[in-house]
Amino acid sequence: MNIIAQACCERTAQEAGGVKVFSLRVEDARKELLNEFQPGRHVAIHYPDISGALQKRFFSITRKQEEDIFEIAVKRSGRNSVSDHMHATLEEGSTVSLGYVTGDISIRSVSSLERFSMIAGGIGITLPIALLREMKNRALSGHKTPKIVLLLCTPRVADIPFLHELLELDLTSSWFTLHVFVTQENIQACTHFNPGRPTSHSLCLLGEPQAIVICGSHSFAKEWRENSSSVFPSAQLLIESFTPPERQEGQGHKDSDQPVRLYLADSGEVIETPSGKSLLEILEAFDTPIRSQCRAGICGNCRIRISGGEYRSESDFCLSDKDKSMGYALACCTFPLSGNISVHLKAEP
Repeated sequence: MNIIAQACCERTAQEAGGVKVFSLRVEDARKELLNEFQPGRHVAIHYPDISGALQKRFFSITRKQEEDIFEIAVKRSGRNSVSDHMHATLEEGSTVSLGYVTGDISIRSVSSLERFSMIAGGIGITLPIALLREMKNRALSGHKTPKIVLLLCTPRVADIPFLHELLELDLTSSWFTLHVFVTQENIQACTHFNPGRPTSHSLCLLGEPQAIVICGSHSFAKEWRENSSSVFPSAQLLIESFTPPERQEGQGHKDSDQPVRLYLADSGEVIETPSGKSLLEILEAFDTPIRSQCRAGICGNCRIRISGGEYRSESDFCLSDKDKSMGYALACCTFPLSGNISVHLKAEP
């Protein structure tokens, strides 16, 4: 695993919705590296899971307190995940290993706009809160601030991290408006809160945004990309997803039980494997070198070319229709089902 720096945990704080905030100080890093740690981007953190095996997970940088101190917000999953292990064991004085910083969405992506909107689901609030904090700092410094609307989806009011901060910003600023949709709790509609799931008609609350930031699970990002592009065809869509595609999604059939035979055209290697996992998972399990980063169809690093056999492709957020017609795919979004499948790992655009 590529380690670029070590960080010491300076402070922990509990937030609503099973979220814990960690303040991390980067140790012995060059100034150029420290400049990469910008709110809205995400950092790879290497941390053991419950069994002790070292894993790599990405977390949004929600605040940069000082040049060498940044915050992340980690949600407990309850499934003995890396996040759960961090909740239980990462404390003040602990050290974690950092991988690269990535992500194209930061204050620079939106600061020049006159108006933009954000749509977030659950822990997807980490990207909006990072951008809002940076916008607040700019406003306090006298800079012109875009008009911003946030549409936030949450199961219950008590599950909303940073709710006090969001409400305070809405009530004290002229440039920010908050709309919350509560999906699993009976509430009365009021100024900031709406009962039930938002629909495409709810997008009228966003006004006429020049850009829309969408952050949530893969299925959430897919749904709201489609809704947003339909209602606002000229708006720029900036998408962040923090989960991989689901292995089975209602497309008329389930993954096959038939064996899969992968022919790696670049090396001549043949891999025989059961179906059910993504192509990226299969290649990694057989120690086949393949670039990957987000694992959610955002970055395009695991781009491949594929032909033959039967496979299922989940929605991604970076390939064009022309790319797909030429056989390009993302390994993280491709699920082999059966037959002989030819895979070109060195797939150039």
